[in-house]
Amino acid sequence: MLSLTNLQNIIYNPVIPYVGTIPGQLEPGTLIVIRGHVPCDSDRFQVDLQCGSSVKPRADVAFHFNPRFKWSDCIVCNTLKNEKWGWEEITYDVPFKKEKSFEIVIMVLKDKFQVAVNGKHILLYAHRISPGKVDTLGIYGKVNIHSVGYSFSSDFRSTQAST
Repeated sequence: MLSLTNLQNIIYNPVIPYVGTIPGQLEPGTLIVIRGHVPCDSDRFQVDLQCGSSVKPRADVAFHFNPRFKWSDCIVCNTLKNEKWGWEEITYDVPFKKEKSFEIVIMVLKDKFQVAVNGKHILLYAHRISPGKVDTLGIYGKVNIHSVGYSFSSDFRSTQAST
């Protein structure tokens, strides 16, 4: 798990659904760290990296990360552009368990998002919308979130320069 001391702008126990402004520019090296717990009655939840918070028309979603537990456990990833979903990318390697805590780390790379859960790499998702357009984090569904924090690439560079 990442130390909370390395993260900025930590939000504790947000009410779900949560929609909040990301406090900096997403660029290669940016980390988004989400800690939470999957309740026993959860059938799904989602983390969306959004280009705004508009409802009508719905804001573009650069990265839709959607663990599902109803029929067969899977994680569906997608992009919403101009109110149209793209093709789904599905993985069946699901590290989430009901009644268990988790830590999701989303790292922005030059051409993709890299996602790790509980310290284990689970997927890569190629950018279909530039991460520079993302300014909003949305968390929806049946999930309890304990904290959301950010580490921006400038923070990473400054800590590397000082060592």
